[in-house]
Amino acid sequence: MDIYYLFIWWLFFLVVGLINFPLTWFLFRKSFDLGYGFSKTIGLLIVSYLAFIGASAKVLPLSQAILFVILLLTGVLGAFLAFKNESFLLTLKKSWKIILLQEIIFTLGLVLWTIVRSYAPDIRGLEKFMDFGFINSILQGKYLPPTDMWFAGKELNYYWYGHFFAAVPIKITAIPPAVGYNLMLGTILGVLASGAFSLVSTLVKSLKSASSKKAISAGIISALMLVFAGNLHTPIYLVKNGFDKYWYPDATRFIGYFPETQDKTIHEFPIYSFVVSDLHAHLLDVPFTLLFLGILLSLVISRKNNVYRLLAGGITLGVMFATNTWDFASYGMAAGLVILFTNLSKKKGALKSAVSVFLQVSAMALVGLLAFLPFLLNFSSIAQGIELVHSHSPLWQLGVLWGFPFIMTVVFLVLVKRIRKEIEAADVFVLGILAASWILILIPEIVFVKDIYIASHYRANTMFKLTYEAYVMFYLASGYIAIRTVGAVKKVLKPFVAVAFALLFTSLLIYPFMAVNSYYGDLKSFQGLSGETWVEKFYPDSYEAILWLRENAVGQPVILEAPGNSYSDNNLISSYTGLPTLQGWFVHEWLWRGSPALPQERVDDATIIYQTTNASQALTFLKKYNVSYVLIGSFERERFPNLDEAKFLKFGKKVFTAGKTSIYQINN
Repeated sequence: MDIYYLFIWWLFFLVVGLINFPLTWFLFRKSFDLGYGFSKTIGLLIVSYLAFIGASAKVLPLSQAILFVILLLTGVLGAFLAFKNESFLLTLKKSWKIILLQEIIFTLGLVLWTIVRSYAPDIRGLEKFMDFGFINSILQGKYLPPTDMWFAGKELNYYWYGHFFAAVPIKITAIPPAVGYNLMLGTILGVLASGAFSLVSTLVKSLKSASSKKAISAGIISALMLVFAGNLHTPIYLVKNGFDKYWYPDATRFIGYFPETQDKTIHEFPIYSFVVSDLHAHLLDVPFTLLFLGILLSLVISRKNNVYRLLAGGITLGVMFATNTWDFASYGMAAGLVILFTNLSKKKGALKSAVSVFLQVSAMALVGLLAFLPFLLNFSSIAQGIELVHSHSPLWQLGVLWGFPFIMTVVFLVLVKRIRKEIEAADVFVLGILAASWILILIPEIVFVKDIYIASHYRANTMFKLTYEAYVMFYLASGYIAIRTVGAVKKVLKPFVAVAFALLFTSLLIYPFMAVNSYYGDLKSFQGLSGETWVEKFYPDSYEAILWLRENAVGQPVILEAPGNSYSDNNLISSYTGLPTLQGWFVHEWLWRGSPALPQERVDDATIIYQTTNASQALTFLKKYNVSYVLIGSFERERFPNLDEAKFLKFGKKVFTAGKTSIYQINN
């Protein structure tokens, strides 16, 4: 069955990519692969965006039929564009080999990570309950914004569009969500690899002296580095402590931990995200950030139809705002620097260049915000202001984390200085994203965005989000810098420089072997793709309750389960059904609601409902939150030792029993 699901999923994305390839070509016709590496992202983005607008306006419900119709309409548009443009068909015939290579890259990424996930597919631990709950709430709901599955009666107050993007193919293919969750992780890995290949191969191919061989080599290097590479922490500490003592999360929890200080930070990267498999906002947004950078590159190397590229870039910025809001500002800044450097390289003058940057970036930002106005109108920022930091990262630790980008930047700057009279648009583009990346590294050393996290982690979230973005751009540039440098040095030095780059890259590509072997147990126990089989094993009664609710609950009725602690197995049923409960993970709702008072009020009310012996009082609170089903199982019995179950029969009926777990349906 897993092979069937994988095939259906792959076939869906193949179709999405092919029918949207003509539109992608329209934006990326100067790209080495004609933009095919972005066609799947663009295709699903179009389908999801149209569904987003329809569901936000309460006009089109989020049904499989509606999504099929939207997909069909995009196919009709694609066919029209394909047969209207003879140049598209001609270039397609010339480039079919590179397009086939791109499809192979995507497929290898999808299949590889799907296989890896099948050895530990559980949707459990870290923030997987949250991510899966978002997806299930979207799948269960009829319109948007999604209902908060952990705060009944309210919408999600978080950047949730990436989860909506993930829910759309699950809805269309009718693949079980617990399987689709894991397939989506493989999909993201595949589109990151193909997107990186598309962008970097195009950079190299745009050079005057470039060859297809060099373009392909650079694209493959960047794809591997972006998707799989870690930082210098791994080779340094493997040499220092040995393979047996290396613990892969240390590369993401280093400053503040070694040695222990009260300034604990987070600095993750894509392969760590894939290994721990939280389908979280920062990972879901990377396909869009690559698409935006691809559009930006197309914008600066093309002289025609830039209005369309500005519109496409703006919509993509809007997607990023609704998926991972931090990226909106960071990549907007990167766009500004790339456009500024490009204008200055053309000797347009500082003032004229600055005005051009302001107009183009402002236009894209405005388009993005207007395109996602339905999201903006239902979103309240969870940030609490910006403040100056009161601690700084030791230079040696920054060197461990960012030594590789530093080396690559220095090498590239030396190269640029040497070829300054022959600098090309691709060089300027890379300079722009490198500059943006270093600014993102510097910001958490100066200011931080204040949130609810404790003093010892006060700048952790700021560093996490900004340095993740920096990592993407740094490692994306690695293939270009390597190939450009090897091509520019004297012939006698080429083998030595190539070997030096190979050794450096290999030292960073050790990380996934360490991490996968640790997290997935050396891939010794195949378990399949379903992320919920663990529930049947550890919580069989709850699993039966989940199945019953999926079968019998109509729409999104409110359920009541015990309020739980964040990062635990609490609120399993609301997460796995998408049905809203009174109060879920406490710290998360504290973050999303801006105060602990609101979730605490609901915790208190839930406590009264479960423990009071006064049936009338319990019913009053149940009606207050429009509760349809009350769950009583192991979590409830543990949380409420004085639980009074008998009263629920006075105003409801028991509709489900499995072991010590019961569900009571409350009378209307």
